[in-house]
Amino acid sequence: MNRLRTLLRFAAFPLLFGGAGLAAWVGHTPESAAWLMPAIVAAVLFLTFGLERVVPYADRWNAGPDAGADLVYLGATSAVVAVAEAAVWGVAVVLLGLWSGGTLWPAGWPVAAQIPLALVIGDFLPYLYHRASHESRGFLWRVHAIHHAPERLYGFNFARFHPVNAFLTAALTLLPLALLGAPAEVLFVAGVLHNVHGVLSHANVDFRLGPLNAIFSMAELHRWHHARDPRWANGNYGATVLVWDWLFGTRRYPGRGVADDGVGLWAGSAVPRRLRDQWLYPFADLGSRVVRRFGRIRCGCCCPTA
Repeated sequence: MNRLRTLLRFAAFPLLFGGAGLAAWVGHTPESAAWLMPAIVAAVLFLTFGLERVVPYADRWNAGPDAGADLVYLGATSAVVAVAEAAVWGVAVVLLGLWSGGTLWPAGWPVAAQIPLALVIGDFLPYLYHRASHESRGFLWRVHAIHHAPERLYGFNFARFHPVNAFLTAALTLLPLALLGAPAEVLFVAGVLHNVHGVLSHANVDFRLGPLNAIFSMAELHRWHHARDPRWANGNYGATVLVWDWLFGTRRYPGRGVADDGVGLWAGSAVPRRLRDQWLYPFADLGSRVVRRFGRIRCGCCCPTA
């Protein structure tokens, strides 16, 4: 049994990630696109649930009262992402209609090279947005803080995002790829890999990636992104790959074990516990903050001047 656990620690990620990509590429057709991605992600979630029991990273993370809220977030995030993708395609169609220079995407490259390129390019704008969310401490952080509120990581909370966060991340991921003219098949496979990586990077599984930790923003590194200490949490911003973290010096890997104080929000940050209040949280007191920043607006005709 110990040998099996060791094998699973090292082999689970390449098998699940690679298998999902292969299934997406082989099974993708215009007719299957609507159901194949959720089917692959659901299958990975199911297998991850089993791995979390066989080779957990932390036993205490396998029990908690927030599974219902995570399922609501999963449904809401899926719906918001669909809206974001439709909006981006609408913008792309308009802009590409004004551009007569042809596609800039290297469609002649082997598919095995196009998919990593799509993952790298698709991560760039979300990297900037994600980093700004952590470093702004303002509205963007209040939107993103909901993702960092859980005090345990497991497969289902990969989709715990405020709708604003989910919309912007999905739109920023897809927009440059759509404008460059990436083929639908490449976009589909990259999308599947992005979602599967999201599940696995949050999973309570004792993954051991070894050299692959230099490429993927997987669980061993992503746990540090959820650490309570902002010195470690403010890093590893890449959603799937670490190219931009390496280039901009934000890759963090102090070691395999996350900080002793675990994961969650750092001191001075807090979000409401109720789901409805979490969605309203970024907008709380927004009006008064605007007034404090810009002062009371006077119409000039009936309002006395100071």
